[in-house]
Amino acid sequence: MILRRLRVQHFRCFRNPVELSGLGLGVHVVHAPNEMGKSSLVLALARALFDRYSTKDREIQNLRPWGTNLSPTVLVELDAGGKRYRLEKAFLDGAMSTLDEWTGTKFERLADSHDADERVRRFLLSSGAQVGATKLGQWGLARLLWLNQAPERHELPSLDSSLKSRLMDAVGVVALSEAEQRVLKGVEKAYLQYFTSKKGKVAAGSELERSEEAVRSLGAVVEALHAQREVMARHATECEEARVSLDELGRERAGYEEGLARLQEQLRWESRLEQQLALQEKDVQRARQEWAALDQKQRELLSLRRSVELHRVVAGEKEPGLQVAREALVREEAAWGEAKETHLGRLGEQDKAEQRLERGRLLERARQSLEEQRRLEVQLRQGERLEKLLEGSRKRADVSKALSDAEVRRVEEAERKQRQAQDRLDVRGIQVGFTPEAPQTIEWEAQGSVQRHKLAKDEQKLFAGVTSGSLRIKGVGEVRLSTGAEEVGKLQAEVEKYRKEVARKLQEHGVKSLQELRERWDAQRAVLQAHEKHEEALTTFLEAADVESVEALREQLREQAGRVGALAGQLNLSVEVLDAQPSPDLEELADELKVRRQEVRAREKVKDEAEVRYRQAERHARMVSQEREGALESARALELELTTRLEAEGLTLEQLGAKVVESGDALARLENMLKGLREQLPRPEERASSRCRQLEEARERVLEAERQAQARIIRAEALLEQGGESGAYSRLGEAEEKLALAVEAHQRLRTRAEAADLLRQRVRHWQEQVNRTFVAPMEAAVQARLSHIRGEGRRESLVLGADLDDAGLRTQDGARALAQFSWGMQEQTLFALRLALGELLSRQGHAPEPQLVVLDDALVNTDSVRHARALDLIATAGESLQVLILTAFPERYRTLRGLKEFDLRALAHDSASAPGRVA
Repeated sequence: MILRRLRVQHFRCFRNPVELSGLGLGVHVVHAPNEMGKSSLVLALARALFDRYSTKDREIQNLRPWGTNLSPTVLVELDAGGKRYRLEKAFLDGAMSTLDEWTGTKFERLADSHDADERVRRFLLSSGAQVGATKLGQWGLARLLWLNQAPERHELPSLDSSLKSRLMDAVGVVALSEAEQRVLKGVEKAYLQYFTSKKGKVAAGSELERSEEAVRSLGAVVEALHAQREVMARHATECEEARVSLDELGRERAGYEEGLARLQEQLRWESRLEQQLALQEKDVQRARQEWAALDQKQRELLSLRRSVELHRVVAGEKEPGLQVAREALVREEAAWGEAKETHLGRLGEQDKAEQRLERGRLLERARQSLEEQRRLEVQLRQGERLEKLLEGSRKRADVSKALSDAEVRRVEEAERKQRQAQDRLDVRGIQVGFTPEAPQTIEWEAQGSVQRHKLAKDEQKLFAGVTSGSLRIKGVGEVRLSTGAEEVGKLQAEVEKYRKEVARKLQEHGVKSLQELRERWDAQRAVLQAHEKHEEALTTFLEAADVESVEALREQLREQAGRVGALAGQLNLSVEVLDAQPSPDLEELADELKVRRQEVRAREKVKDEAEVRYRQAERHARMVSQEREGALESARALELELTTRLEAEGLTLEQLGAKVVESGDALARLENMLKGLREQLPRPEERASSRCRQLEEARERVLEAERQAQARIIRAEALLEQGGESGAYSRLGEAEEKLALAVEAHQRLRTRAEAADLLRQRVRHWQEQVNRTFVAPMEAAVQARLSHIRGEGRRESLVLGADLDDAGLRTQDGARALAQFSWGMQEQTLFALRLALGELLSRQGHAPEPQLVVLDDALVNTDSVRHARALDLIATAGESLQVLILTAFPERYRTLRGLKEFDLRALAHDSASAPGRVA
């Protein structure tokens, strides 16, 4: 199929019609920036070729321009099967589909509605969608040849039977006959009776699966019965073993009970000894507490006495340091007072220097203000002079009688009309002269007859006193004249009327002639111009002085005089003697003030340092005094606490020490008695109580074991009785017999299934050889183009699946799927596949036909070197294919020879701005 013309309207971003025409074999580049509708053109072509015109699902609804209810329409002219067709299709509200065929002179209707849709789909071997929009996988040859912007662009196009037959015809592989196909279907049907198609597992619900299930079920029954028989044997053994164990446990329990009876007397003696030991431990604990309390009191009182002595020693040591600190405090206080006096003196000198500098600055400002006052006085005198001139010109303008320009023009207009009327009165006819540049024959009417006269070159013919007539000149035309000179009376009345009007207007202004009126108007205008000149001069002066009026300038002068007087008053001088005052040297005064300030800062620093030293000495003396007083106070408080606690005890420290010794001796005697009692008792593990506890625990364990043995005997006897009632042995024989028969039947089915599998493997091997013969030419064609793009030195070879639904590259490390390579490698492979398939379909087979290859931004991830090599392939393919490239980068394809270029943005703009278009 070759696309000849494509027109799109009311389709997504194309509200106005956009058309690509003049298409044919070769390379066509449609370029525009992103979001301008390049992919929408491809989608419009696909919807027209593959979708039913009556489809109204969501995908078709989304084709409307945003915010409108317009019906998308597409017109396609194409060549297919050696004929030209025109397809016009509209969707949604105005849905329709028509297919016309070119008969050599015009297009004539071939089909419409669904018949038109079916015929067009057959051109591209498309199956189409029964419901809704056609998916990409149903685009037939377009799925093989178009690389558009759909999400599935990186997926390999798969083949259905019609596409595969078409490609097999192109590569010269003979398709299977109907008998061969029936044999293959029979083999596949026999295989599918037993196994699944894809994974080769046993098919669910098949006879083989049911047989296997029967064998497994019977085997499980036999195993269960065997297990039941083994369980019954174990129960009998367990019952016998439990009875033997029960007898042994009875003998062991009797021995434990006899040992417990022998230990009762020893247990009572140990109990009485433990009671005596507990009473003695209490006496020892009480005596230990009394001794510990007395010892603690003695330690605390001795510690208090040592603390009192220590604090008194510390107070004595602080006395010399306190005396030294007080002497240092007196010295630092004297130094601080001297530094303060010096600092105050320097501050006085600084204040005097500041006053001198301030007076100098004040005198400088007073002089500047006086200069400003004098400048304002000069400006005021100039402004008053201009104001007087303006007032004089205004008075002169007011004295003269106002005469407007309009009044003068009215008088002039009346005189002009009088003069025109007089001129018409003076003319009783009209004189017409004609002088030819070359010999001419003229005609005129006179007294109702036509007169002719031939004039030589430069000869003049005069016509005077005529009232009306026409002059015809051959080769030039006709001139008609009408003077109206017969209305003399009317003209005289009109002249008199205008004369009176002029006289009246001149009399109104007190002049005798229009010339005198003009002279008066010129004099008045000169006065006005002088007034305007004075007014403009005053305005310019006020703008230069930055004031609104002369009165404002007077106010500024008064304010400035006030400021000068105030400054003179601050200086205690009169205004007249300001100029006589010597000019102060402000820099010298400022330098002097700077020196004074530096001296003040230096003396202030000395003062601050003396104050810091005084404060430090004061803090040190206070701290030493506080430490001494604190030590004395602590000694007195501790001594008072020691005396108070001794008085409370009623003892001296020596008496308290003797009492502590006595309490320790009593504690030692009690501990010796406790030790003797403990030596009479045996070790804990040898006491009768421990042995009795061990024997009782052993007897309890034996009793528990006897109960468990009795329970096992009862349970085993019950299970044995149940097994005998169920007839397990007879059921086991029947189940084993059924299992043998089921295994034999399953083996027969398994043999048939394995035979079907083996036959299918042989058929598959044969089909793979046929597919290899079919795929190998396409692999070679794609590999040749891919090698050209990638350049020399790359050894990977392309491997395609039998239905083109799988692809990979065979490397030194083995085969790898195409999806494992980079985006650039994937898109280069898919690009090469489209060109290879297009050229195979266009050049080979029993009915080769040129094809359309669409590349919508097909090489966006390819570097510049490989892109240039890909352009060589596109140029070669353009000799036998129609290559439609849609891109946002037209400069990448301008080197292609024979290129046809379409600027989509310009086409859309021209369509929107065409007369009658509504955006």
